[in-house]
Amino acid sequence: MKHKHTGKLSNSTLDNLLEGFQVIGFDWRYLYVNDSVLQQSKYKTKEELIGFTMMEKYPGIEKTEMFKVLQRCMKNRVMEELENEFTFPDNSKGWFELRIEPVPEGLFILSIDITKRKQAELERRKYASGLKEMLFMTSHKVRQPVAHILGISNLLDTSKLSQDELCKIVGYMKGSVESLDSFTKELTAYIHALKASAPVNEGK
Repeated sequence: MKHKHTGKLSNSTLDNLLEGFQVIGFDWRYLYVNDSVLQQSKYKTKEELIGFTMMEKYPGIEKTEMFKVLQRCMKNRVMEELENEFTFPDNSKGWFELRIEPVPEGLFILSIDITKRKQAELERRKYASGLKEMLFMTSHKVRQPVAHILGISNLLDTSKLSQDELCKIVGYMKGSVESLDSFTKELTAYIHALKASAPVNEGK
C-alpha cells in the first residue's frame, strides 16, 4: 500500500485492515493508529497512544536500531523496510515486518505481526541443532566402547589366555557393554525430548 492512496481511504477502512497502520508526527507523537496497531501494541484504547510520543509509551525505544531507521526515514524522507524484534514494557517480545514511508504529517508505518513465523523458524533451528547434537553424541559415545569390544574380540581370537586374563577381559568387555547400555538409555531420553520439541508441520 502506497501512502499516496491513503487519502482516499476512510478511517473505518483503515481501522479494519489486518495490517497495522500508524502515522507518527515529526515530534514522534502518534497521530493515528488503526485497530491492528492497537492489538500489536498491547494497549487497550487508541486514547492511550494518540497524542503521546513513542518515547513516552515505550521508554528506551530511542536507543534501538529500529528507531535509528525511523530517524533516517524522517530526516532523509526515504522509504525503508525491515524485520524488527520489539521488546514491550512487560519484557515480552514480538517480531514485526515494517514498511516505513514519509508522509506530509511525518511518517507512515505499515506493520505485520510475524511473531508466529519467527517462533516456528526458531523451533526448526533448535530441532536441527538437536539432531546434530544427537549425531555428535552417537559418534563420540559409541565409538570408544565399540572399539574396546572389537579390540577385545580380536584378542580372544588370536591369543591363548590364562583364566585370570580371561576374567580381566570379560570385566573390560562388561564395562564397555554397560557404557553402551547407559548411552542407549540417555539417547532414548534425548530422542523423546527432541520429538516433543519438534516443530509442527504447518501444512497439516
